[in-house]
Amino acid sequence: MKAFQRLIFFSILGTYLVILAGAVVRGTGSGLGCPDWPHCFGQWIPPMDISELPANYKEVYKIAGKTIADFDPFKTWTEYINRLLGVILGILIVALFGASFKVRNYERNLPWFCGGLLFLILVQGGVGALVVSTHLKPFIITIHMFLALVLLFGLLYLRKYCEDLQNTAIVQKIDRRALFITRILVAATFVQVLLGTQVRQQVDHFMRDTMEASADTIMNFLGPTFYVHRTFSLVIIGLFIYLLAYFQRQRFQRGAFFLTLMAFFCVLGNVFTGIALNYFGFPANAQPPHLFFGVMSLGLLYSLSLNLRGTLLD
Repeated sequence: MKAFQRLIFFSILGTYLVILAGAVVRGTGSGLGCPDWPHCFGQWIPPMDISELPANYKEVYKIAGKTIADFDPFKTWTEYINRLLGVILGILIVALFGASFKVRNYERNLPWFCGGLLFLILVQGGVGALVVSTHLKPFIITIHMFLALVLLFGLLYLRKYCEDLQNTAIVQKIDRRALFITRILVAATFVQVLLGTQVRQQVDHFMRDTMEASADTIMNFLGPTFYVHRTFSLVIIGLFIYLLAYFQRQRFQRGAFFLTLMAFFCVLGNVFTGIALNYFGFPANAQPPHLFFGVMSLGLLYSLSLNLRGTLLD
């Protein structure tokens, strides 16, 4: 079981890395760095220089009838590394599925659950190809992010389930009020991440289609989604403060308080990078940590909710 749990841990780590790499791709505008899929400019290993491409490469590799931008090796390799990390994650999920048959004696349904995760990662790969072929349509990108979060939740659930099988959960006491608040925070943060994905795509389209990319022009362009996204963060911070104060008053177990505190620090990091995005014209170097802090806080909150509900074996 320990080897199986290590595979779960590395799969969770791999999922976070893929999400971070995707954020870097978005922040650097590298989403179309590889205009085809699963190849990159028709090759398994992408070119390093424009001289390795045919003279009419812009016509050859049109996306949805649109001519691609000039070749940029940085953007190409940024997208390619993102894909490589996705492949490594896929291999880990395949290994997890295979290993689940060796631990059937603990729980006979483990292969079925891991098979579901394997199916999910295959669908995610297909959606990734669709993101490229549809020229980065915002709705498809949001689905791509949604599936990544579902995969993360599935792996975190599996990890907690295995901890219960081994009776090694970090929180033993059930607290229904704390669980209720935590579930609200999970839902709110989940929506917040998806809203942020939509806002990011609005900014990408604006910067691509116009030459005006100052903080003021971007803010004037953004619609109500952005203002809901920005205001919602205050609600999340307020709920976090209430939950931390509640745990402190109840002298709750250290495991629950520690998870909440870590998630709160991630939310603060998310807010501070959001302020940088808001007031400094959406700088590319603030975008990946903004998303990553949000996803980290979501993962920690979901782990907290699983622990607060007690054993998953009932």
